[in-house]
Amino acid sequence: MKALVLSDKEQLELVDLPVPVPEENEVAVRVVATAICRTDAKMWRSGHRDLVMPRVLGHEVCGSIEEAPRKLFAIWPGKACGACDACRSGRENLCPVMQITGFHRDGGFAEFLTVPRSSLLEVPKGLGAAMATLAEPLACAVHAIKLCSIRRADRVLIYGAGTLGLLLALAAVNRGASVMMCEPDATKLDKSAAFRNRYAIDIDDAQASGGFDIAINATSSADTLASGIGQLTPGGRFCLFSGLNKVPENPATLFNDLHYRELELVGSYGCTKEDMRYALRLLVRYGHDLGFLIERAISLDEVPSVMEEVLTGKGFRQLIDFSKKS
Repeated sequence: MKALVLSDKEQLELVDLPVPVPEENEVAVRVVATAICRTDAKMWRSGHRDLVMPRVLGHEVCGSIEEAPRKLFAIWPGKACGACDACRSGRENLCPVMQITGFHRDGGFAEFLTVPRSSLLEVPKGLGAAMATLAEPLACAVHAIKLCSIRRADRVLIYGAGTLGLLLALAAVNRGASVMMCEPDATKLDKSAAFRNRYAIDIDDAQASGGFDIAINATSSADTLASGIGQLTPGGRFCLFSGLNKVPENPATLFNDLHYRELELVGSYGCTKEDMRYALRLLVRYGHDLGFLIERAISLDEVPSVMEEVLTGKGFRQLIDFSKKS
């Protein structure tokens, strides 16, 4: 099979590998489509805490299996132990021995991969493979919205209107919240204008007026933490959705603000299988408005040439379409 292997930083090579053989309770998946996430590009450039090289990247995957070739499956990109406290409480994304597809295990930048059979989530009829690759990032958004306990009529402020920011906005709107987004990139805003207008998602053109119940960062800028905390109403919540690129300035001031105004700081990492099941249902409901998030379909051998572009974060998703031959 053809696969892209990351052997070292910025060393991504198209090679021929044997088709992987599934172990007990696993299944071989023929990959139909894999979306390229900015995290993939960051790992290509500088590695990652959870990355073990050499590695086949790719964790936003849709494929088929031999025993049901006419069905499509989204892949929950995890292998959890199922026995620890986190797994037993439905928080398998926090399993201490988690093995993540595309990080610890080979992922979807290849024609085949093996995954735990329990990670297969059948794609509903009518939902194509390209749209199904959005199930994982949407599930991460769903997970964050759930942890924030967003309710109808809550005011939500989201920093960053890239793919994840817009999916966070959609998940919040689905709960009945009103959403404002902060995004300096005019090109991104132009591309998402029809979507945002349809769902009454506002853009902060100058300075948000405060009084938000929830603030979420879908960007690594450390400035968003102080800004978001400052925009919260007393008793509000800040969701740390994206890891920060540096230590915020004056952290003592931020913690004192949490203290005096009884604010909550909520972390959100990854997603559970149930989050992905729910995300697939949301894609059935809203997918007709999300096509703009898939900007381009490319073949596997084209991937190295787009990693620099993906890393900039200027666009939305690029998709590896395995029906495209090099």
